[in-house]
Amino acid sequence: MQEPYGQHGRLLAGVLLVGLLAGCLVWAGTMSDDPLSSQYPDEVEVTPSSEAYVGEQVRLGGFVVDTDPVVIATLASGHGRFTLVDANDHLLNSDRPLERDDRVTAVGRLEDDSTLAVERVMTGDSADTRSMIVISLVGGLWVAGRFVRGWRFDSESRAFVPRETRLTVGGVLGKRPTNGRDRRSRPESDHQSDSGSTGEDHTRTRTRTAANGGNRRA
Repeated sequence: MQEPYGQHGRLLAGVLLVGLLAGCLVWAGTMSDDPLSSQYPDEVEVTPSSEAYVGEQVRLGGFVVDTDPVVIATLASGHGRFTLVDANDHLLNSDRPLERDDRVTAVGRLEDDSTLAVERVMTGDSADTRSMIVISLVGGLWVAGRFVRGWRFDSESRAFVPRETRLTVGGVLGKRPTNGRDRRSRPESDHQSDSGSTGEDHTRTRTRTAANGGNRRA
């Protein structure tokens, strides 16, 4: 059965799918942690004059400097500190309590110039996120390794086809086979030639030994 769009159509479809996947990754990376965060003043606006925002909804990002209660610093120097009331109870993307040096983003109402009544908190440095990344990376490498070992790209058909023999780990890494493996893989005629050469060498050696013995007796 003939393909409706041929090999070129399949190749074009593959390129479009890869481009779509890359675009989704970029789009996801540019999304804000909180869809409503653009409506609220952030730490850049609030930190220099927090008194002016008391009673308003704000969005504060920073790193945790204390955990009982949770206090964050919005500036890299450690200044611009705000207490996050009930932060662990409103944590959205982690099951563990916040720890020192965790980077967080909190949305809530500013009760006074240094206290935020938290409604939502997200952390960008949680153990769950790191574990997810590591597991995804290992799984992706495993799948890619199995694919490379079992398939190859055929330039004539412009498609991936199964390999006649699966690559070993050494083959994937580009290692050359050992000398023993080279010798076993040589044609039988070469082995016979080697055997014949060895027999001739032994015959010549015995002949020279016999001749030398006869000369000594003479």
